Amino acid sequence: MKPLFAIFLSIFTVLCLPGQGNEKKYVWPLAIHNGVSSTFQEFRSSHFHAGIDIRTMQRTGFPVLAVADGVIERLNVSKRDYGRSLLLRHADGYTSLYGHLEKFRADIEALVVREQASRGKKYFGDLVLPGPLAVRQGEVIAFSGESGAGFAHLHLEIRDAAGLAVNPLTLIGDLQPDKNPPRLRGVLLRSRGGTLVNGDCGEFYFKLRKTGDAYTLAGPLRINGPCDIVLDAVDLSDVSHVIAPYRLEASLDGRPLFRESFDRLCRDDNNQLGMLYDMAYSTPGTYFFNICSQTGFALEQTGARLADELQRLAPGLHEVRIWVDDAQQNRSLAIIPIFKDPAGEPRSFFRKVAANAAGNGIMQRSEFSLFVNHGDLVGKAKDFPAAASQVRLKVIQGSEEQVVPAREYGDGIFFCFRPLNHEQRLVLRCELFNNDLPVEASQKTLQVVWLKNNLAQTARLGDFAAEFGPTSVREPTVLLLDRVALQPELPMLGVAVRTEPTNFAFLDTVHYKFRVPAGTERLSQLGIFKYRPGSRKWSYVLTRPDPETGYLSCRVLTAGTFALLRDVFPPAISLRRLRSKRLGRLTNIVIRLSDKGKGIDDKNLEVLLNGRKVEAEYDPDWSRVLIEDLQALKKGKNDLLVRVFDLAGNLGERRFGFSLK
Repeated sequence: MKPLFAIFLSIFTVLCLPGQGNEKKYVWPLAIHNGVSSTFQEFRSSHFHAGIDIRTMQRTGFPVLAVADGVIERLNVSKRDYGRSLLLRHADGYTSLYGHLEKFRADIEALVVREQASRGKKYFGDLVLPGPLAVRQGEVIAFSGESGAGFAHLHLEIRDAAGLAVNPLTLIGDLQPDKNPPRLRGVLLRSRGGTLVNGDCGEFYFKLRKTGDAYTLAGPLRINGPCDIVLDAVDLSDVSHVIAPYRLEASLDGRPLFRESFDRLCRDDNNQLGMLYDMAYSTPGTYFFNICSQTGFALEQTGARLADELQRLAPGLHEVRIWVDDAQQNRSLAIIPIFKDPAGEPRSFFRKVAANAAGNGIMQRSEFSLFVNHGDLVGKAKDFPAAASQVRLKVIQGSEEQVVPAREYGDGIFFCFRPLNHEQRLVLRCELFNNDLPVEASQKTLQVVWLKNNLAQTARLGDFAAEFGPTSVREPTVLLLDRVALQPELPMLGVAVRTEPTNFAFLDTVHYKFRVPAGTERLSQLGIFKYRPGSRKWSYVLTRPDPETGYLSCRVLTAGTFALLRDVFPPAISLRRLRSKRLGRLTNIVIRLSDKGKGIDDKNLEVLLNGRKVEAEYDPDWSRVLIEDLQALKKGKNDLLVRVFDLAGNLGERRFGFSLK
């Protein structure tokens, strides 16, 4: 009876989870249905999305409805973040937050106007209502807008009595039908240690193709050891907009090895962003999921470790299955066949080897690339003309050294090794032998950081330093530091530094910092910038003076390429073509602002219309200033003067003249 009771209990528990079955007691929070643009626990560059974003046809002013009975206790009026937002507390202890509003309903808006006048501030932050305001489910409480960050949409966030964010799609009962199953695009494999994937070691992407009811590969993946599997997948909402899926499950030969449902989220879970999403390739709208469990990964529910399971596989054909669900029970399946080679079986790769390779300068002509995954470093030489038995690698780190034999792979030779200690200078000496006598050698020096849990470290490379806290990682991870030759549009102080790999997120505070050259003036112009390989552009990272004298520092979430740049360009200012040349018909004036460096300082913006200062507010999402105060306009010639500083202290100023009838 015990197994039967256990099965019954598990089914009962699932049915009683909030958001399942008859627990869907909330209603859609908007008077229109235009789909979801971002869903719960979706990827953001520094955090999980704690709610859902609802599309509003790129317009504002739609009635916002209370998802359930409750009382309005608090609201907020801020320039950024959620902009205008409202908090509604429900009888079940849950709270719902509605963000990016254009305005509140009339009685609440009157309170806001009085508060603005009382404090003398347009954006006054929090306002606790004089008394709780009761509302009924479906009652209009506000109107949608695009205040704060982002374009026009409504952000809905629901939290339980303990303050954990809950997926709103599991609570709303009147969702529009969604018949679009998740779309599975491909799988990415990263070899661990000396594992070969289809005869090669490193990182490889394989496209999935739809065959019948499942997504499959063109053929089995051949491995001989542990590796990481990353799934490239998206969901399509009811209006076919790309969002993140709701649930992922995986099995190996029928045994569960991964389960993650986007049901609840606490703020501390943001530290585990890189444990779920692969940080090298995930962006808003592109999601790469790590199908594995790591030490301390609280969001995953099986506790199985994929790499360990693959290591233990018996030789022969096996199968990984990955199911992806959306919040309305649409499901897609990926079937990934894997062939495990027998352990230690020698394989012939039919690689051409020159009979007279030794002693012909091949060490200088050969290019070795480095691949890093977790605690392993792998050096590869493609099209290497000598046999692996003729090559050895001497690894020298501080007072320790080891000799690593070369191994064959399909296109050349490779070495796999781990750091010997925590010395950051690591010397690799590759030697070519002929009849056991060394005939050629090449040498390379690396700067490495072997990150371990409960070990704080500082790594230095010239004028660059990286400070890692004791809990930056949970599993041993090797980080490479190297100088790179890049030419940003802004002047560079020193050189750019690349740290890799970038596929994981640091779990705790990590600071990168650069020494400021002696005698440097106008420090406000300096900033640390990160290079974006996809766009080939540099973006400013919030930079502050470091406690170590003479340094500027920034907090980073992932590795990458960073440099200390000087922002010398003032903001660019332009006037968009007027919609009307008639005084009575012109409703607004739009000024375009852009900046190549640290960004616009909207606190130092001044607009004069015919000599009269007018209210002007910069919208960074649209890169514009919208002027609606047109009382100073007149028929005939008009004068418009715009002055604005950027965050580097560079002044941009332009004067425009135009005539109205």
